[in-house]
Formats: sequence, structure tokens, C-alpha cells
Amino acid sequence: MNTHTLVLGGTGKTGRRIVERLRALDVAVRVGSRSLPFDWNDRSTWASMVDGVNAAYVSYYPDLAVPGAAETVGAFARLAHVDLTTVSQEAGAQAVHAVEAAVERLDGVRAAPREVVLSPRLVVRGTTGPPGQAERDG
Repeated sequence: MNTHTLVLGGTGKTGRRIVERLRALDVAVRVGSRSLPFDWNDRSTWASMVDGVNAAYVSYYPDLAVPGAAETVGAFARLAHVDLTTVSQEAGAQAVHAVEAAVERLDGVRAAPREVVLSPRLVVRGTTGPPGQAERDG
């Protein structure tokens, strides 16, 4: 059986880059998007996406913070039989930069906005439940 890496949202801004990089490494990629036969709101489109897949990058539309998103992604993960890879948002580092920027603005040190780019960290998880202690400790 051929195995593929599934990239959901593979035609979007981030997904497209992931697809390009995987293909540059000669990884067989299956792209799922709203314009291709995958729709989070139509579970009948899920099975064909996960057949023969051994890894997946999951991008949930419109956002994982939407009520019901965790349950939907969880249902997909149980069908897929692959571990989920999620991106750690590094909330602590984001908070530090936000506070530093606020203090600089309040102190009059800087008035113009600045851009801060934090390196993401991929976390392989077998569940959509809360992270275990090892994942929290990083």
C-alpha cells in the first residue's frame, strides 16, 4: 500500500508551503482543502482523505477556537489512525513580547509597531485532549 502525508488546508497560506517542502523531499503528499474533496462539515469526505495516510498536518477552518472544533478534529483523528502534529504557539513567549511592547509604548520609548517572529515547535500528539506533562514541559 502506498503511504502519503495528508496536508489539510494544503492550498492555504501555510499548507501550500508545507506541501511544497514535503514534495521537495520526495514525500508523497495528499492535499485536502475546501476546493478539493475535503470539508470539515461533511464527514463523508473524510474517509477518502485518510485511506493510506501515515501522517497528517491538520489545519482546521475557520479556527480551532470555534466551539465544537476540538470534537470535530477528535472525530477525524479517531478515523485517521495517525498521530496528530500540532504547532505549539509558545504562549509564554508571546506574552513576554506583548508586555515588553506595551511597556515601551507606555514609557514613550517606541511609538511605531514592531514585528516579532517566534519559531514554532511541532508537537506530535496521539490525542486532541489536553497535553500531558511531557508536552507541557517541552
